[in-house]
Amino acid sequence: MKGRFEGAVALVTGGAGGIGAGVALRLGREGAHVAVTDLSGSGAEVVAARVRQQGGQASAHALDVTRAEDTERVLDEVEHLAGTVSLAVTCAGIDSQFDFLDLSLTEWQKTIEVNLQGTFVVIQAVARRLKAKGGKGHIVAVASAAAKRPNPTQAHYGASKAGVVNLVRSAGVALARDGIVVNAVCPGVVDTDMTRAIHIERSRLSGLSEEESLARMIQSIPIGRIQTVDDVAHVVAFLLSHEADYMVGQAVNVCGGLAFD
Repeated sequence: MKGRFEGAVALVTGGAGGIGAGVALRLGREGAHVAVTDLSGSGAEVVAARVRQQGGQASAHALDVTRAEDTERVLDEVEHLAGTVSLAVTCAGIDSQFDFLDLSLTEWQKTIEVNLQGTFVVIQAVARRLKAKGGKGHIVAVASAAAKRPNPTQAHYGASKAGVVNLVRSAGVALARDGIVVNAVCPGVVDTDMTRAIHIERSRLSGLSEEESLARMIQSIPIGRIQTVDDVAHVVAFLLSHEADYMVGQAVNVCGGLAFD
């Protein structure tokens, strides 16, 4: 739907790769100015350059989503360059694999800080500015099917993403009357560098090779194939559009049948 977001300014966190890069490219093709942000500013610039190469508008910004002051700085930069952010997608996230009894408090806290606190910081900052200006907008948080399924080697990741789902429900209800639509998407096994890194770690824990570990996971997906970043970006774009204006605080599964709650 070319031009669907013409004139809008979109913020994408975790935009240097994986789902974030796929979303940034999609929004750029549909007319938005895309502010690609990532802890790696150089990685964000690579993706912003790809958006521009395909004919879109994009800027790159280094951002630590766990820091409110850093988020405010980036929003100031984006407003100066392109205007108020009315579309935001929180893709920044980390994952690791540990047997439950080996999971350290440090690893737990780091995962919660990036995945849950970082999502909260960005949603709140974007929504505050929109409300102050009387503007309407759409925010999509990337959660995970892991929020809805147990996994003994991902207790920290699953808990962080379950927190994102509940955060989105609360934010969605809190902001609905201000015309700020907040929803989440819950991907499954996505073909990204993060997924490959997960299966390197799982192979260490299980004794399987990386390829065998990934193959077993794919066999568990009812649709029978690994997910692409475009599979996720399609649904994110819908949730950012006016077609989703009557959806409030929903966590939409896009996982090939791995989760149903």
